Amino acid sequence: MAPALALGCGNLWVAEFTIPETLDGTSDRLLELDIGRCGAGMAKWFDETILIRYWEDRCHKYSFKNGLNLVSARRNPSFGRYPDISENVLGDGTVVPAEIEWVTTNFERHGHDIKVLIDNNGFLVVLRADASFLVEQIEIDRTDFLDWVEKHGRELAAETLSDIDRQARRSKEPQIFLYYVPRTGYGSSNFKRAIEAGTWGFPESDRKITRGLASISEIKPGDIVVAVHNFTADPRVKASGGRLSSTKYVGTFQSITGLVVTSKLFRDDTTRIWPDHQYPNRFRFRVPPLFEGHSIPCTQGALGPSLHEILRRLQVNGSMQKIDGSSMTKLMSLCTQ
Repeated sequence: MAPALALGCGNLWVAEFTIPETLDGTSDRLLELDIGRCGAGMAKWFDETILIRYWEDRCHKYSFKNGLNLVSARRNPSFGRYPDISENVLGDGTVVPAEIEWVTTNFERHGHDIKVLIDNNGFLVVLRADASFLVEQIEIDRTDFLDWVEKHGRELAAETLSDIDRQARRSKEPQIFLYYVPRTGYGSSNFKRAIEAGTWGFPESDRKITRGLASISEIKPGDIVVAVHNFTADPRVKASGGRLSSTKYVGTFQSITGLVVTSKLFRDDTTRIWPDHQYPNRFRFRVPPLFEGHSIPCTQGALGPSLHEILRRLQVNGSMQKIDGSSMTKLMSLCTQ
């Protein structure tokens, strides 16, 4: 009987491909990639995500027409967003982006803006080049791709099954997210507009990247987002530099607000709520908020060492982090004192 491998990657379907045995007992690999009919951007068994994973592992095997080689690759931290690879490190130290498609013509079908690649000296990675393109294309070596899939099949399947389990748990249990809202020119007024509109929006860079999008995308109705706004350092604490150590992270937060989520994350490129930016990645929440407090002390004594350190790190990296119920209870208690 011919052996089969169960495969998957990220949110891929768990699929199988068979390694049929030839008459002499050896195995000839068969990978069902219906590339000729993948106009919708999907091969027969695999999602495009598997090419991203392959490129991260094997990009060092490739080079450009001018001989410049690739050293390493890192996928877009906002997973699933364009461009797929935000950082390709080249042999001369240059860092450039790349988009990955099954075939060249899928780039246009997906509505990507080629200006992003042109302006940043980016390139296109494809399994098959079926059309000319305005930036350089690198065509994946099919034999190497098959070797890689065969070697990592079990690992990819395990990742898929693990991801399915995580999604199942998330769909049942309310999650609590902690998010630090930085002080910017429009920070306070934007915060007020968000509360009035019952809509929260996350910033997006010029390259269409939203920091922490992978975590933000997990938000669902019934979850709670605790927004901590505007840290002011205690003037009595002598500190230098832009980042405060744990011992010097002492001061007050202008406000802490608990929001009950009423929608999944969605994208809105037309409705304008805030004056400075679009903030297109959004979720809606219940008005009035679940709880709200002002002039909340930021000390290890008030918050506890763990929550205090989480908030310090969030202020530095600007992402979102899950916390447990006891941490939210602590914040609610501070808001009602």
